[in-house]
Amino acid sequence: MSSSNIELVDIQYHKKNKEQVLRIFIDSEDGVSLELCSDATRLVKDIIDGKNIYYDHLEVSSPGLDRVLKRDKDFKRFIGHKIKIKTLKAYAGPRKILGILKDFNIHSIIVELDNDTMIIPRSMITVVKLDPEL
Repeated sequence: MSSSNIELVDIQYHKKNKEQVLRIFIDSEDGVSLELCSDATRLVKDIIDGKNIYYDHLEVSSPGLDRVLKRDKDFKRFIGHKIKIKTLKAYAGPRKILGILKDFNIHSIIVELDNDTMIIPRSMITVVKLDPEL
């Protein structure tokens, strides 16, 4: 297995029940298996320990079916998929939007809602997630 086959998706570092949790989300074109998570854990553990990053629990997992889309690479990969968008209070439109990701650019996300298309400014979006519900 090659480490170049593993894509780092996100890192979370936070307290949970008074313990420090370091959570690493990974992905791969072939999907994420228990074996891939184990391989990734071995790859990062020495690096993390060498940097003296304190943690009580280290977790390595897939981003899940409702993964957050952050980068252009994520948006490109999931064009045509159902997404959930949450917007800022300042946004003049709805706070929650559910639709099909049609396209994106540096300024906006284009979503198809029933028989309508909505263009949402990226500056007004707090989070975009895949919606695993069919």
